[in-house]
Amino acid sequence: MISKTHARTPADGPSIDHPTPLLGGLSPAQFMRRHWQKQPLLVRQALPGVQAPIDRLALAQLAASEDVESRLVSQSPGDRWSLRQGPIAKLPAWSKPQWTLLVQGLDLHVPAAHELLSRFRFVPEARLDDLMLSYASDGGGVGPHFDSYDVFLIQVSGKRHWRIGRQGVATTGTLRDDVPLKVLADFEPEQDFVLEAGDMLYLPPGWAHDGVAVGGDCMTASVGFRSPWRGELANELLVRLTDEDSEDGQRSPRDRMYADPKQLATEAPGRIPDELVAFAREAVLKAVAQPLALERALGEALTEPKPRVFFDAGEALPEGAAVQLHARSRMMYDAAHVFINGASFRAGGRDATLMRRLADRHALTSAEVARLSEGARDLLDQWAEDGWVVPA
Repeated sequence: MISKTHARTPADGPSIDHPTPLLGGLSPAQFMRRHWQKQPLLVRQALPGVQAPIDRLALAQLAASEDVESRLVSQSPGDRWSLRQGPIAKLPAWSKPQWTLLVQGLDLHVPAAHELLSRFRFVPEARLDDLMLSYASDGGGVGPHFDSYDVFLIQVSGKRHWRIGRQGVATTGTLRDDVPLKVLADFEPEQDFVLEAGDMLYLPPGWAHDGVAVGGDCMTASVGFRSPWRGELANELLVRLTDEDSEDGQRSPRDRMYADPKQLATEAPGRIPDELVAFAREAVLKAVAQPLALERALGEALTEPKPRVFFDAGEALPEGAAVQLHARSRMMYDAAHVFINGASFRAGGRDATLMRRLADRHALTSAEVARLSEGARDLLDQWAEDGWVVPA
């Protein structure tokens, strides 16, 4: 049974205990224990024979679109930097040195990029963010910097010289105030490598790094991860938890308005009444205390599509069809819910097992679709009409 709320079947594929060239002969389980958020890992030929997910001309066309987040970074003589936000209608000449084009969320637009990102689903979907592609001419880069999240840097064509250091781990470091980028002023590298096509470098949060293209036509794919700040997450969840208005505009029967029949006349009108403070505290605590309310709000927040993500309307699934998630859909679950693209549904029994399988594998066979209850099958048809899932 599956039903919309008010507001683990293992995934198929290699075991997380199976060694893989992607991680230098480590299994995903070993990598997560030894390196994740702990120490860098350089893997030569993590992806032997890798092909760039897109050519430079198609990348330039994406950068010119208003639906795609892009940036152009250029460096001029005298160590001067410039940053231009997309859409980028015209790029510098391919032969001009020291410029870099960054295209965010390539996995939302290019199937090969989505497939590349999917190789890293040994990390929970809730943490996996997107795949960015950096195209650089000879000498191009974005300067020494550090990220507050984990990153896998995959060389998909050309060469890039990386220098890394632990400088950013415990401090934000000193940033240059004369450039429009977050460039470290006092970068002190400890190691350096040249990555060729198929090589990969993993860096935990806070590791300073500087990558410079060697010889031009350099493409580096970056797998980035979501790392929400506690305050931002709390704000997002409280907005969802306290949004109790129903779709018809009527307030929840549990809601009530503040009243103060015992309020006395005051000589300190600027002071907030203690009773109002207590009322506010009770309102927040009651919102959090509602059964499964926090879990529902978190799942909806984690699967909410990004602002530039949209779906084309589709049609109900043909009889006997298999199904797969649209590449732009985000689907997750917890013990009581299934979440997809910001919507939550209570799920139990066989329907829950199959919907969790869709979240894990991003696909269901025709036989599995046929096992869904009538209500769950109708829901799948609605998702297909919304463009969230497509026939496989």
